[in-house]
Amino acid sequence: MPTVTSLHIYPIKSLGGFSVQTAKALEEGLEHDRRWMLVDETGRFLTQREHIEMALFKTCMSEKGVKVTYEDDEILIPFDYYQEGSEDVNVWESHLQAQQVDGKINDWFSNHLKINCKLVAMTAISKRKKEFQKAPFSSSVSFADGYPCLILSEESMELLNEKMESPLNIDRFRANIIVKGCQAHEEDEWNDCALGSTQMRVIKPCARCVMTTIDQDTGQKGVEPLKTLSTYRKKLNKIYFGANAIILKEGMINVGDVINL
Repeated sequence: MPTVTSLHIYPIKSLGGFSVQTAKALEEGLEHDRRWMLVDETGRFLTQREHIEMALFKTCMSEKGVKVTYEDDEILIPFDYYQEGSEDVNVWESHLQAQQVDGKINDWFSNHLKINCKLVAMTAISKRKKEFQKAPFSSSVSFADGYPCLILSEESMELLNEKMESPLNIDRFRANIIVKGCQAHEEDEWNDCALGSTQMRVIKPCARCVMTTIDQDTGQKGVEPLKTLSTYRKKLNKIYFGANAIILKEGMINVGDVINL
């Protein structure tokens, strides 16, 4: 049976993430995952696709909030702390309300990214739904690109690296749940699965973009892994790697949990 080998949370969209031993799975995704994001002066989300240096911002969890580090500078993003009032923001085709966190935090990010930007938080006022072609046909979702969770198997990664001249780290794909104990890309075909006290449903394979070509440690951009993936994972001009999933029943997930299919 497949088992969970690692869990990953990316608290601020497009910045670095961290691993945890246990995570609470909520309808929108793992707790704290993509619950904050940086937006420009128009409210449009910022991404590594346009600002590669975002890969160099690292995050970790503390008792008081999320700590963000850039080179030798760091700042704390407190949990449940934000300004009153709302901000109009957008993630791709989604338009929703969010709340600005703090002016000093905005200045910190703006100075390092050299662009005027604001950090916003997803709160109770933030209503975002994703619609899709498989029952239940919609789900709440965080600031993630499209789905609450991304599942990826170590076997899929091993197959890719066998085809590569130089192996890559699995963090290129920014998955939430890494599993082991199945055939390569078997996760694409999963439907309902239970892990820990959580029930999930795989909706579709995940279409990948140029963000996977950015080294998450150095911020350098290349042509891999999309060049290699296009030779065996391309369908209708899209390249697929990993599986998009929704949360059917909220609960806890732990490293080591067996996945019941």
